[in-house]
Amino acid sequence: MSFLSKLFGSKKPERELKVIHDKYCDFTDADDVSEYKGTVKWDNYDCDILLDIDEYPSENPTIEKSLAVFHMLYENMEEWDRKVKECAAAEFMDENGMVEIWGDGKEDNVPPMPKEKFIKEIAVFEILITNNGEITFRIPADGLFTDHEIVIEAKSTGEILSCSLAG
Repeated sequence: MSFLSKLFGSKKPERELKVIHDKYCDFTDADDVSEYKGTVKWDNYDCDILLDIDEYPSENPTIEKSLAVFHMLYENMEEWDRKVKECAAAEFMDENGMVEIWGDGKEDNVPPMPKEKFIKEIAVFEILITNNGEITFRIPADGLFTDHEIVIEAKSTGEILSCSLAG
């Protein structure tokens, strides 16, 4: 036993993770975070799904609301995928339908990209679903907007709330 473990006690005991077996993937609760995480194929790419826990007012928190929104998204994946990619393209598109990109930061002048090519270049890599029905889609934009990512926030009704670059 080391001096520090004698002084401060041994390492915190391992906590058994809770797993929810869903019809689309298994979700595991994150240690000390109020969410569950799973991974699914979204448009042929691995995509992390984070489900917010409905903690209040219940003493037994659930993810039922978030899980219901996930099912709606996953069962309408093609529609939602197109919707968020269209939103991203529209945010950076000029009046000629070309998407202004920055490249990977090494080029001096990067030509704009046609909208459909841009849409094919991007892929959702993470979806966060809150228990109040809000959804955050994260899309890596490496090579398009240096090392940034595109973040799109929406409601489960389909209303897009915002689209921005983060990073």
